[in-house]
Amino acid sequence: MSKNNKKDGAKSTHPKKSNSNSPETTVLGFSHSATPAPLPITSSKNPCSMPDQNKPLPNQKLSNATPEQERAAFALKCIKDFAKSSDEKKQKEFNSYASAMPFMIHANGLGQTAAFYRRKGTVHTYYKLYALLGDWLNKDGRPFAGKGDLLDAITQSDQDAYLAAQIEALLFLDWVKKLASAFLAREDDNAGDQ
Repeated sequence: MSKNNKKDGAKSTHPKKSNSNSPETTVLGFSHSATPAPLPITSSKNPCSMPDQNKPLPNQKLSNATPEQERAAFALKCIKDFAKSSDEKKQKEFNSYASAMPFMIHANGLGQTAAFYRRKGTVHTYYKLYALLGDWLNKDGRPFAGKGDLLDAITQSDQDAYLAAQIEALLFLDWVKKLASAFLAREDDNAGDQ
């Protein structure tokens, strides 16, 4: 076997003769320089040239956001708004009820859970979660888009829309639960103080 007829995939570590001062190696028939090529000069058209150039404003929707990012962003905004306007007792209630809601949906379904959370009245913390979930499911691109009140949407939808809404509710409430735990007061916050 000659020197130049090595098996496929073999790596030659012998430097090739070239006009540059850096040694080159051959891998799978391709020549690679040991020194990296210089980076291209950035222009104003290159999004990397100015890091903040294409960054959205805080209230601007990301045009290429994933559904998970949209759920998280909506939940985060609502949780932060609730934290500003609520006392510690209400925050602890919200945290507790947000943790229980996904389980209730699994056990009883979206309709039964929505009815339970709605029955307490508009001033109760249960209603805050009911309204939050209804607002999310009522947004454009969501299962109950443009249908108004959550219970009205549930009772006026076909089975496919209902099941899609139930899945979307569970995915959204996962973010609500995590973010409520991160940004709101919790029952266990004072447990170590006793």
